[in-house]
Amino acid sequence: MTSLQFRDYAEKQLAPTEPMFLLVPPDQKDWKPTEESFTVGQLMYHMAYALRFNANGILKNEWALPSLRHVFITNRRTPSATVEECVNLYRENVKYFFDIFSIMNNEEFQTGELDTLQLGRAQKWRMSLFALEHHLNHKAELFMYLKLMGVKVNSKDLYGALG
Repeated sequence: MTSLQFRDYAEKQLAPTEPMFLLVPPDQKDWKPTEESFTVGQLMYHMAYALRFNANGILKNEWALPSLRHVFITNRRTPSATVEECVNLYRENVKYFFDIFSIMNNEEFQTGELDTLQLGRAQKWRMSLFALEHHLNHKAELFMYLKLMGVKVNSKDLYGALG
């Protein structure tokens, strides 16, 4: 897979994110399924922010936090933002995420290595897939939050028009 093929695939997978954010009732940003869970506003913020966090790491092999433990601690302090704030952050960060794969040459994408927090030493393509999978896992989580909140959603909301 080339960097542009990955970008194309990621664009299709991430496309349902913003429409799904917009399904969250504006007055429900602090709703959460359990006491230990993210609020829906924290979850959306985390999804939007993590795209830039991972893109910077993939592009520069520099991580904003020194260890996975620091990531977990910081995640617990994620702000609970409004739908509008999360959509704006998502738009900014998803563009940045996609742009790194336009400027990265194929050799760097396929054979370049990183010292990652989650995977240890790994190729850039592998960390790119991890970043996408991270987002998709949280997108599925948000889908379940919406169901639990009583919002009518179906598989098209989760997957979009992938065809």
